[in-house]
Amino acid sequence: MKSHKKKDKLTINHISAPNNIVSSSKNFVGNAGKDPFCVYAGKRHAVGSIIEREDGSKLICTEDGSWQNM
Repeated sequence: MKSHKKKDKLTINHISAPNNIVSSSKNFVGNAGKDPFCVYAGKRHAVGSIIEREDGSKLICTEDGSWQNM
């Protein structure tokens, strides 16, 4: 497993459950040392990242660091 450092660079990801990153933004949009992020499957994801569940429902990473229904 990758050693996550506090200042990891963050990207916006589109994830299909379970834990399969379908796409990732090419540009870094933040830094885990100062910007909000959400954690899924032990990895940090930038605000705006989306998880698409097997039942078709979607969650989005919000500014408060939580996953919310879309």
